[in-house]
Amino acid sequence: MAAIMTQSGCSDKSAPAQAPQSEMGVEVERIAGEAAVSPRTPIEQRSASGLTVQWLPYGGHLHSVRMPDGTEVLAHYEDPEDYRGGAPYLGGLIGRVGNRIAGATFAIDGQDFTVSANENGHALHAGPEGFDTRIWDVAREGEELVFRHTSPAGHQGYPGNLDVTVRATLGERELKIKFLAITDAPTPVNLTQHGYWNPSGRFNQPIDTLRLTSAADRYTQVDNNNIPTGLNPEVDLTPLDFREARPIGPEPIDINLMVPGEGLREMAHLSDGVRTITVLSDYPGLQLFTGEALQGIPGVSPRGALAIEPQYPPNAVNQPVDGHDTILRPGEVYRHTIIYRFDGPGLRRTTGLRDQ
Repeated sequence: MAAIMTQSGCSDKSAPAQAPQSEMGVEVERIAGEAAVSPRTPIEQRSASGLTVQWLPYGGHLHSVRMPDGTEVLAHYEDPEDYRGGAPYLGGLIGRVGNRIAGATFAIDGQDFTVSANENGHALHAGPEGFDTRIWDVAREGEELVFRHTSPAGHQGYPGNLDVTVRATLGERELKIKFLAITDAPTPVNLTQHGYWNPSGRFNQPIDTLRLTSAADRYTQVDNNNIPTGLNPEVDLTPLDFREARPIGPEPIDINLMVPGEGLREMAHLSDGVRTITVLSDYPGLQLFTGEALQGIPGVSPRGALAIEPQYPPNAVNQPVDGHDTILRPGEVYRHTIIYRFDGPGLRRTTGLRDQ
């Protein structure tokens, strides 16, 4: 399929509540949506350095990230048509609640809500019809690609109409994603991007020898259904201590790590010794998943890529962590920034994008 080209060079819930918009005078060009380009037509951004990314309006999927030397570092389907009903959450925009909600139930201000379950009676990534299955409206605003979606009140059982805007900017060696949302009724919100990464580009080989670094000093202890127990032990003397760079190893990982600090900070580094992907976020949680569920994707083997998902911890709507309960209320603006920084052949080291 032909790609549409565009050229580009701690968590916050703040008021006032008004729909996030571009600055006055910025040219806006609608690219895709329900009545425009096919939702599976790739939309491409290319930096001056040759770093290239592709997106799909369907599910807001990040479809491809290619380094200047031609190495593809994001696991994906070659045919965009395969995303519907394909491997779970492969590169999708996740919402309205990423990760798990225990029992697919929660209470807000004394009112109980039950949402659609899709994993052993629990809700994973908002349920079977999460944002990764919706068709996003896409526009080009200056150097940004802007994705918009309105989730109606009651969809899958969630309260409140939720207006979501996702802004993607490609720099010389960084992809910056900014999530914003507003609601007309209290509702849980926990948005993230679900890319599976391998800086070597060899998706048909296990990621065991890739070296991972993360400053995380605690992890979210979970039960056999990956539901938090309420304990957040330190990573000392566990296989989850990546504070010094080391190989990922052969053991399955599907866990949330807690990265200390405030504001935008480095969450993880993933390297094959030639190329490095650094993930930054202003949220405290980092879900890591070693990709055992990557089945039936041509050229991609199970454990062929690592999912790196900055977000609030799982089930935070029921078990707040460090005061974070994920509830967005009218008059607040949900904000979350994720930056992917790439190092390797053909990329100059720069100061990079800064959170605005």
